[in-house]
Amino acid sequence: MYSSEDFERLFIRYKSVSYPKGESIQTFCHRNNVPYNLFEKWYKDTRHKVVEVNISGRPSLSETDNAKDSVPQEAKEPSPKMRILVDLRVSNGLRLRQGNLNYGQLKRLVEKLEGLC
Repeated sequence: MYSSEDFERLFIRYKSVSYPKGESIQTFCHRNNVPYNLFEKWYKDTRHKVVEVNISGRPSLSETDNAKDSVPQEAKEPSPKMRILVDLRVSNGLRLRQGNLNYGQLKRLVEKLEGLC
């Protein structure tokens, strides 16, 4: 019998070792004597959940253009127009809270978080 922790370790190992080489998850499971159908069920049960997102307002066109500039926002004059608060809560108890972000900083935060997924 496989536990959720077993599948989690397997998935982390796959993402770090086999995924960069282009190996499929099915092949990886077979090579490690793990039934793919059990892994797939665990993955769908734990990874693909719809979560509520509350968005109030959006950046203006000029602020999104500022995010594309190569000069860091800290080097520019601070914009008092809009600041963003991100509060993520994960089912395992992890909480990530970043406040006082501008659009460019939010974009960089999301890019970093995508690397973890």
